[in-house]
Amino acid sequence: MNVSLRTKGILALVILVLYVGAISALLAHQRQNLITIVHEMETNQSNQALLAPILNLLAHSVAETQAILSFAEHSVDRPLSNTDLADHFERISTGLAAAKHIYLMLAQDVATFKESAASMRAFPGNLDLMLARDRQQKLIVKLHDILTGLQNRNNDLTRQYRDQQQYISFFSISANVIGALTCAAVILIFFTRLAKDIKRLQERAMAIVAGYSGEPLPNSRNDEVGGLIAAVNRMQVDLRDSEQQVEIARQQRFHHEKMAAIGSLALVIGHEVGNPIAAISGVAQFIIDETRSDDRSSGKMVNEFATQILQQTERVTRIMRQMATLTAPRSPDAELLDLNVLIKSTCDFIRYDTRLRGIEVELDLDRDIPAITAVADHITQILMNLLINAADAMDHMAEPGRRKLRICTRRVADGVHTSVSDNGRGMTPEVLAKAFEKSFTTKPVGKGRGVGLFVCKTLIEEAGGRIALDSKPDEGTTANLYLPLRPPDKAPG
Repeated sequence: MNVSLRTKGILALVILVLYVGAISALLAHQRQNLITIVHEMETNQSNQALLAPILNLLAHSVAETQAILSFAEHSVDRPLSNTDLADHFERISTGLAAAKHIYLMLAQDVATFKESAASMRAFPGNLDLMLARDRQQKLIVKLHDILTGLQNRNNDLTRQYRDQQQYISFFSISANVIGALTCAAVILIFFTRLAKDIKRLQERAMAIVAGYSGEPLPNSRNDEVGGLIAAVNRMQVDLRDSEQQVEIARQQRFHHEKMAAIGSLALVIGHEVGNPIAAISGVAQFIIDETRSDDRSSGKMVNEFATQILQQTERVTRIMRQMATLTAPRSPDAELLDLNVLIKSTCDFIRYDTRLRGIEVELDLDRDIPAITAVADHITQILMNLLINAADAMDHMAEPGRRKLRICTRRVADGVHTSVSDNGRGMTPEVLAKAFEKSFTTKPVGKGRGVGLFVCKTLIEEAGGRIALDSKPDEGTTANLYLPLRPPDKAPG
């Protein structure tokens, strides 16, 4: 899936927003915990403020109750004055009534102090005062325990608040640092890779202009830069294909012009020597006829010489005819061909090349192969390239009779198989792997340019066939050609 740089930027922004949002949510949660702690502290302080006056009032009431009891012990005749004490009890019961909604344990104390207030107003005895005093003292202890618990809880909440604040501060700083470092690392990696890929593109573009034809740029990107790398790779392939087509066209034009020049030369030579050859042939035939019945040794010698002259004139005529036949202009379109005849005429023509002198050429041609549809000039060019390559592969063998070249044709399914074999120096696996590459050659400078096999492969594949090499060092090489009966564009359906 292709992801553009703009999409990557948006995704990075979304991730950054999500990161900031997640950090903010965590911080908000922690701040909510702080607010909860503050609310609890405020509640505890409010409860302390509510209970402290009650505790003070209880302490005052206990002191008054004790004072009344002390006065009663020393003055039995003086009546008890409990009005103020009853008022104290009323205020205590009122305060406790407000606090019991928070502390349900005080509900019984509220009812008790209301009863004590009523008793105080009815002039109770010392026993009632002593009972009220004891109740007040117990309540003082209970309220003191509650206030102590509230104070301890406040201390704990204060410590929690401080720890929570420290955690929020540390978390905020850490999140900001980690986020900043991550963003910086991602940006650095992104732009470093982008700059590296752009530099690779620049270098490869310059190499392509200079003629580079190796492996394409590896492409692991799926954005615009990846598309640009793919475009440069396609440009490299298209440019090399275009150059190959130009080279093939040039080679074909060169072959055609060479054959046309040879044909023109053969035509001129044939025209110039045709009449002298015919005259010589006529004279030789006349001498043969005149000396056929001559039994003298001189007559027999003249007859033999005349016969040799006639044979050589016929050979010259045959050579001229072969050259004229092979170099005659041919149709540039595919046509029905007798491959065996084409192979024979090509071998007859090229055997006059000095490179094939001393080479024993063996033809093993299947007479039952069908006609194929192909461009005759292309097949001739392929055969000539293969024969010359085979001759060059055997040029190191000077002994006569050692150099052998064999051409074989056989019918195969839907086509014809042709092999050209030599017993030359052969090729190593490394050389064999590069044999069909353009401009690759093992021949010395000036003897080869590395386009022969490349052109052969291209022309064979254009005809819908294929070519393969089988070679071993010091054992020779066999070029195997498969040609279909019809080229792909001519096939029915």
